[in-house]
Amino acid sequence: MSPGTRDAGTWFRHPHDVLGRVYAVSVTVRVAMAVHAILINLIFMVPLVHNDVGVMVVCLVMALWTVIVSVLLRRPRRRRGWVFGADLAVTVGVVLATTLVAGDVDVPLTLAAYWGGGCAVYAAILVSTRWGLIQAVIVSAAYFAVPPFFTARRIDVVVLIIASTFCLGALMSQFRETLREQQSERDRSAALAERERLARIVHDGALQVLALVEREGPSLGPRGMRLASLARESESQLRALLLDREVGDESVTPLVDLAAALDKYQSARVTVSTMAGQVMVPRFVVDEVEATLTEALNNVQRHAGPDASTWVLLDQESDDEVILWVRDNGVGMDSDAVTDASDRGRLGIRDSIVGRMSAIHGSAILKSSPGLGAEWELRFPVDTGE
Repeated sequence: MSPGTRDAGTWFRHPHDVLGRVYAVSVTVRVAMAVHAILINLIFMVPLVHNDVGVMVVCLVMALWTVIVSVLLRRPRRRRGWVFGADLAVTVGVVLATTLVAGDVDVPLTLAAYWGGGCAVYAAILVSTRWGLIQAVIVSAAYFAVPPFFTARRIDVVVLIIASTFCLGALMSQFRETLREQQSERDRSAALAERERLARIVHDGALQVLALVEREGPSLGPRGMRLASLARESESQLRALLLDREVGDESVTPLVDLAAALDKYQSARVTVSTMAGQVMVPRFVVDEVEATLTEALNNVQRHAGPDASTWVLLDQESDDEVILWVRDNGVGMDSDAVTDASDRGRLGIRDSIVGRMSAIHGSAILKSSPGLGAEWELRFPVDTGE
């Protein structure tokens, strides 16, 4: 394919505009209707009326506006409400101009002819069926406002405009839904492929190391046996995760009570306090918050000292944000220790806590000083999609 042919075929298409091909066809049809209306006016209307200049001016307006609006709507970022409003206004103006140009002469159609339905078709294809039908009804009212008002030909044109607008709008709605389903399936396939890639990496690395610790740990005494037990548990969790091939669709995920989900973390050393009411959030948000809390509690167990206790407080200061505080009375740490741990590749804070909060568009702030314990302030939005 030559460069010229490629450019001609994609003139009305944007690389990210999935409706480009459909729009190109609608432009072709509207241009054809403009040519049809202009020829009808020049051949039949000019001899019939006394205002030849008016007919030619209206034809010029139709030709120029067809080009202008088609160029304006060429790119998705230019498809703004004012463009469709201007298109409707010009179309209605052309239809009503028939009265000024024709005078006392009864015109069986209007100067716009079938071109008048173009604005409704554009709105139905690029916006929605509803907006297309609204514009079709307004244009139809303009057709009937021109003497001799209700004629058989005008009724035929109005029925054609409304029916074609509805059909095209309904087809485009179905087309968009099909595209969304296809994109969702592509995303799921990509997620599964990425999971399989990570599974290979984990299998060749982390699982092999855990298996080695599990085998060699008992020979190191009681502490080695504990390491072997932890390695066995971690290996089991990793294998279960790698074998799970289900990729959830977050758009249809049911809502879950976050407060009830956090209650199970109550223990002798962990005190959980939540609100009396429910905090309904999507399932994937609960999963990320629980994983973050688990990492924070594990950090307390490993680094805060043998006698450290933890307090977990869930609160909601506004309708669109939830706050989770995780505080302990352990040995604490300074900021340099956190930075040093991250630099040495210990990613518990950066990835397991801060990273998870960022994934759900939240934030994580650590407040800690040596000897004064540590406190996490986790904030994340509540977006139920309502």
